[in-house]
This record gives sequence, structure tokens and C-alpha cells, in this order.
Amino acid sequence: MGNQTVPDLGLHPKLEVLRLSLKASPLTSIKDHNLENHGIRLSIKQDERIHPVLSGNKWRKLKYVLNHVLESGYPGIISMGGGYSNHLHALAYACHQLDLPVVGLVRGEPSSSLTPTLNDVQNWGMQVHFVSRSEYRQLRQAELVTQWRKAYPDYYWLPEGGAVTLALQGVAEILDELPDNYDWLALACGTGTTLAGLASQLAPPRQLLGIAAVKHANFLYRDIAELLGDAQSDNWQLGLDYHQGII
Repeated sequence: MGNQTVPDLGLHPKLEVLRLSLKASPLTSIKDHNLENHGIRLSIKQDERIHPVLSGNKWRKLKYVLNHVLESGYPGIISMGGGYSNHLHALAYACHQLDLPVVGLVRGEPSSSLTPTLNDVQNWGMQVHFVSRSEYRQLRQAELVTQWRKAYPDYYWLPEGGAVTLALQGVAEILDELPDNYDWLALACGTGTTLAGLASQLAPPRQLLGIAAVKHANFLYRDIAELLGDAQSDNWQLGLDYHQGII
């Protein structure tokens, strides 16, 4: 489909330059006799083709968050994730391209060698602070956020995985790129933000199926409901038993 060269006049000029460097996400049909024998048509939306770093749903979740940060004049962004966080990786790259200061709070203790992910984010200018696992859990509940906000006054706080309401708008744009001949959308769920964004705009009778990426993910029901807010819908469900034992 080529580059997305149609201007988006609603974006900050810096972000528009970044957006125009991305590619469209193709929809690929899967040919399989077993599926065809059961009358099932399966296609995969290949968001990993958008960009080598801003791939998957990362660009979609960050798009309007970054626009808000730039338009509102925040001095920087502070967020959180693990040592292999795709979210921190994409955020660091985007902020590097936008010349926007960014801080990452990383779960765990520092070691003699950084992960490839953390090497990248530091090379892109992200300030990395390691926090213990217990402190990280408190960050998830926003109990230690004030402490870090004092350390970085006026920085925009972006929760784990970019799970904020602003992210839903970008995620929902996936629906504008799909044909009309489908009944179900299936996707993996980490924080549930992508599912919430799709659920907020998906018209019935189409349905969503989210597959939890980790075990003990019952929290997703609560987190998705919180993200949806007044846009609650009954067009989604979760599969919690397909994690292959991943913590």
C-alpha cells in the first residue's frame, strides 16, 4: 500500500513528519484447507509492517498521546516497563525523533549488561531508572507516581503499556482500515488498551476476542472497563487460558 502520504492536519507538525515516515499496515489473507473446509476466512492485519520500531499497536497507542504532549507543551514524558518492554522501546524511539525528553522506570535491578532493548532506549536518549519489583507494583497502582513527578516536574505520566484513554482513539483507527466482510476480530492482550480502543468503536454484531498474553490476567476485565468508561459495550470477551505458562 506504500507510505501513508495523506496529510493529517490535526497533528502537531513534528509528529506529522514522523507519521509520514511510516508505512501502511497490509491485510493478508491466510490460505488453509482446514479453515476453508469449515467455512472460515482468516486474514491478519500486519501492523508489524508499519515500522521496524514503531510497529504493532505501539504507534497507534502513542499517536494521540504524543500529539497531546507536544500541543500542550509538556517538557517530557515519564513511563514504565520491563527490561524487554516494546512500549518503552517504541516510546524512546518516538521521543528521540521528536526531540522530546523521556524517562523510563524499569522493573528489576540493574545488571552488569543491559538487555538489547535497554541499550537501544539509552542510545535514543531515554533516562533509565531501575525500580524494585515491589516498587513497580506500587507504580501500577499510582502509589509512587507522585515521587517521580516531583523528580521530573510537569512531565506527562504515561502508565505501563501506554494504557490511557487517549490511546483508544489511535487504536480505533484500525477499524477504518478493515473491509466490511468480517464477523470477529481476535488479538493478543497485555494491558487491554488495544481491545478497549476497538471495543469503543466496533459496531454490532461484530465481536472482539482478546487472548491474554500472561496468566492470572483476570485484572484485564477491570482495566478494560476502566479504559472504556462511558463507552462500555458487551461486544468483547477474553480468553485467559492460552498463555502457555507465561508469567
